[in-house]
Amino acid sequence: MELDIPRIVIAGIRSKVGKTMLSIGLMRALTNRGYRVQPFKVGPDFIDPSFHYFATGRKSRNIDSFMMDSYSILETFQRNTRDADIAVIEGKTGLFDSHDAVEEEGSTAHIAKILKAPVLLVADVERMSRTAAAMIYGYKVFDREVNLEGVILNRIGNPRHASRVKLAVEQLTGLKVYGTLPRREINMPYRHLGLIPAHEKDYEGLFDQLAEFVEEYVDLDGIIELSRKAEKLDEVKPNPLFIPEERRIGKIGVIMDKPFSFYYQDNLDVLSAKGLEIKTIDSLTDKRIPDVDALYIGGGFPEVFAEDLERNDTFRMDVYRFCDSGKPVYAECGGLMFLGESIVTEEGEFEMSGFFPFKTEMNRKFHALGYTVYESIEDTVISKKGDILKGHEFHYSRLIPRGKLRYAFKVIRGRGIGSYDGIFEKSTLACYQHLNVLSHPGFIENLIENIKNQ
Repeated sequence: MELDIPRIVIAGIRSKVGKTMLSIGLMRALTNRGYRVQPFKVGPDFIDPSFHYFATGRKSRNIDSFMMDSYSILETFQRNTRDADIAVIEGKTGLFDSHDAVEEEGSTAHIAKILKAPVLLVADVERMSRTAAAMIYGYKVFDREVNLEGVILNRIGNPRHASRVKLAVEQLTGLKVYGTLPRREINMPYRHLGLIPAHEKDYEGLFDQLAEFVEEYVDLDGIIELSRKAEKLDEVKPNPLFIPEERRIGKIGVIMDKPFSFYYQDNLDVLSAKGLEIKTIDSLTDKRIPDVDALYIGGGFPEVFAEDLERNDTFRMDVYRFCDSGKPVYAECGGLMFLGESIVTEEGEFEMSGFFPFKTEMNRKFHALGYTVYESIEDTVISKKGDILKGHEFHYSRLIPRGKLRYAFKVIRGRGIGSYDGIFEKSTLACYQHLNVLSHPGFIENLIENIKNQ
């Protein structure tokens, strides 16, 4: 069976060209018109999907061809677009940037090819005219299997500039220009890992401002028409991970709040599908962990809220007791920082739960950034010895041991904690690597097995 799913990929010539701004504005403009918009994000990213959700009212999904195979990408896309009118897929970095200097895996271009989706390229053409056409033509011919259909010209100086660049691009590249965006001060709030997550602030005014911007300067009707020209996709079989099971095997606490908000939606969906009832926890306001069988602490910004976390000492001590009880605990990046003794920032040193003998210290520049490949050298709550885990890391902190640490993973690619990552004790595992269940299905399977074996 073939599926007809209107879709569009928003790609960039590089990072910081207005790709996210345009994507959010496009999503909100389409939503305001009454379309059911399903958002996607190419690559390992937690922050942009939070904006997608608030712009559309639908959970955004990450798709990445380094961490996932083609089947998982297609299945995720098809599963989440069945009741949608259109899919908007925000790319990452530059269109062809991938996991290394040569291969295409991990690039927006590769995702566009897998999904057979038309691509709109966002180009910063400030202080350019004819040269813009030369640059954009290079993107068109670099990989002719990529269905590059049009361009959005950003940071236009004035109407005359817009006219000249549009004429050059359309006549010299054969690509249609779907929008010319003038330079405008739109306050997109950033901190060290990127945009400030959407759940931390009220961005409704910003979203509507971006939607109005898109309606005024972008050919929205043309983009809708282009999305409907996307090739039909062969239907793939459902992923058994997401097929709901009637049996209930237990409860899992997920700390999901301002300090800890980095979770792949697919991870949470599989937990629910496999019979775990999710109990959300707020580390800033809750005093105790509820009656659960396991605990999941995602990444986020514990360093930003370090003083508030320290102040909630009752909760911190309860987390320590939960880890010490031997029940399964899995923590990533920010969660790892929370399970140490303290976090050191420019404002001071703040006590955390103290289950592991280390502290983490924030740097001014990132300490690690990129894809990771680990080998599990021990059985853990999410892996078996010998498993290969593909994920990613992005953090400004470095870990300072203050006692003997046991490591679960050998780093094949990435920084980790030296040559290793994955500190574990009893049934608690904490690491810098972020995992998606579609890159390591054993993640949830092993966690459930450990819950059953308590």
